[in-house]
Amino acid sequence: MAEQTLSDLAIRKMPNPAKRTEIWDARIPGFGLRVAPSGLKVFILVYRHKGKAKRLSLGRYPYVSLADARTKASEALTLLAAGKDPAGDDEDAAEASGPETYTFEQAVDAFVRLHCQRYNRPVTARDTERILKNRFVSRWAKRDIRDITKTDILKVLDDIVEAGMPSAANHALAAIRKCFNWCVERGMLETSPCLGVKKPANDRARERVLDDAELRLVWAASDLVGYPFGPIVKLLILTAQRRNEVGHMQWSHLDLDAGTWTLSSEVTKNKRTHVVPLSAGAVSLIRSLPRFTSDYVFAAQGTNPVWTNYSMGKTKLDKFAKVEDWTLHDLRRTAATGMARLGTAPHVVERLLNHTSGTFGGVAGVYNRFSYLDEMREAFAAWEAHILSLKPR
Repeated sequence: MAEQTLSDLAIRKMPNPAKRTEIWDARIPGFGLRVAPSGLKVFILVYRHKGKAKRLSLGRYPYVSLADARTKASEALTLLAAGKDPAGDDEDAAEASGPETYTFEQAVDAFVRLHCQRYNRPVTARDTERILKNRFVSRWAKRDIRDITKTDILKVLDDIVEAGMPSAANHALAAIRKCFNWCVERGMLETSPCLGVKKPANDRARERVLDDAELRLVWAASDLVGYPFGPIVKLLILTAQRRNEVGHMQWSHLDLDAGTWTLSSEVTKNKRTHVVPLSAGAVSLIRSLPRFTSDYVFAAQGTNPVWTNYSMGKTKLDKFAKVEDWTLHDLRRTAATGMARLGTAPHVVERLLNHTSGTFGGVAGVYNRFSYLDEMREAFAAWEAHILSLKPR
């Protein structure tokens, strides 16, 4: 068993071994560095708790420094001396000392439960779980995670791009990369198969704005699609809010008598509470929707609390609308552009979009707390009137 006083210089110069090697630190008992043939270096701590041998991953070098890893190891040993398991609660301890091998489905379930649901916003956790299960678990459920290769990852991403969804491919890569990195940190894998995988599509800022004729076609097609996707599309147009914000709308966040919708910080992208004044048409549309036992306006059946089948809804809508090359997010840009064209001041447009840059960026955003509710309400009313005035060509 190799033992030495670990140093940053020694770790940086450490050659890649022929097989996985563990080097133990002479300063802290049980603390060491696991080095894989790929060059992956992970700090670890081995100890015994209630007679059972345990292994705790302290982070990957150089993302976690030697000094920070030593601090973590010392804190863990302090907990151990007090009779507590450094791995945390029983669930975490079981996970840390779990089976030697994991199926991909088991790994995803653990990642969602122990990471996403604890450290991500609820919306982000649900979206990550949806992407992983729809794109990857559906293909690799029972495969050993150690057998999944870079080629497997690329095949999934290529299929998504070829289906005409390059942005979705980028999101899929981000989700699977995060999952495999977590597996490495937990000691379930030595290295991630996502290493060296580049984004399958360029992140280009979209500039697509639907013209009035296209907007009228989408609005009319929403009636043909029906509930729930049709009303979602109309609310995207009327409120200029993001897809997930509309899709996760809750009855308890609505005051239809006052005509307001309060988006909690857990839902908004910038994690700031946002009050949206609803137009008369938006209020009427929401009042017309069916109400179920769930607090979500667009509730789903089964384990998923909200309806999320946007891809199927968009495909159906496109057949009716006959509008090419557009996304749901383009409706937000279209609404903002349209309201500006109707005379809405730029700072009001930024406020209704809940942006924290521009007029509300930096110090100005800290001190300018005026809500502009009246101005936003006027802007939404004018925008709705414009939409309803659109005539067929």
